[in-house]
Amino acid sequence: MVGQKQIAILGNGPSRNLYKGFKGEVCLCNIPQIDVAYDYISIVDRKAVDYIIKEKLSYQKPILTTDELAKFLKHTPTQAVFKEKLMNSAATAAYYFAQTHDVIWLYGCDALWSKNTKSHQDILIPRPTRNSNLHNQWREKWKTVWATGKTFVIVCPKDAETIDYGPNVVWNHSKC
Repeated sequence: MVGQKQIAILGNGPSRNLYKGFKGEVCLCNIPQIDVAYDYISIVDRKAVDYIIKEKLSYQKPILTTDELAKFLKHTPTQAVFKEKLMNSAATAAYYFAQTHDVIWLYGCDALWSKNTKSHQDILIPRPTRNSNLHNQWREKWKTVWATGKTFVIVCPKDAETIDYGPNVVWNHSKC
């Protein structure tokens, strides 16, 4: 992977704590709650936008979002680059960055190997109970991402059971 353009996307699942730094660009998802250097924020959720407005938050790095949501974000750098929303911020960002990057590392995307759809965002933005098969709905949307043919590295706990998403999706079992 040396010499290839890489980006790490940090979702909000419990395993995002496996992220220990990265030599490349970094994209956080939704409201940043983790103290790491980053280059972008991916938001496709209106509730996250409403939270930013209510709390009067502003960021130095751009929020990548949809045309619809960009209209509401006037006081922070915003780029309406997402033409298609793939149900969650991590999948949407991965699909977008597949246009310009060779390797996309995924952290905190626990629903890719488990039924766990918990999010660190739930502390800030209360939500109703999630549908019990939400992980399957998300996985269905990820098929669009895998179909780009780029290399995706899913970082997961060492004991996670893997799923075969195709030859361009590899698993990195963290020793943490």
